[in-house]
Amino acid sequence: MAWFRRRSDPFVLVDVLEPSPAPAEERAEQRAALRRIAAEAVILQDEAESVIAGIRARQSLGHLAPRAGPVVRRFFALRDRLPPRCDDPDDEQVRAFLDVTFHHHAMALATALEFCAVEWRSPEIARQVAAMEGLGAPARRLDEVYASLAAG
Repeated sequence: MAWFRRRSDPFVLVDVLEPSPAPAEERAEQRAALRRIAAEAVILQDEAESVIAGIRARQSLGHLAPRAGPVVRRFFALRDRLPPRCDDPDDEQVRAFLDVTFHHHAMALATALEFCAVEWRSPEIARQVAAMEGLGAPARRLDEVYASLAAG
């Protein structure tokens, strides 16, 4: 009969770690994420500008609000999807621009909707509504930034 004895040394557990991506791969992933996020933002800004045009045309708030609310929320969600920082300085500059632009677009659309709701109270607000031209220079710059990301 064989006697077995228990080993005195404890088991050693080893975690198997996936190799971290090379810096070049990580930069490429960050750039691809920026490109995807910017592509969605360009589509959203078209809808935002359409809603602003509806506000300027004095369309019903009941028609505009259900369109505007999801766009505002989505701009804030896109900000949350941005990488916390980018390793490449050029990509970091793009990331920072996108962050500020998404906040601008969300707030501009929300403010336009609020103006639509209260324009009857003040002739000055009515003049502001009549003067709305869309999202302005930040929207044009977003188009340019997306074009440069899409180009490579």
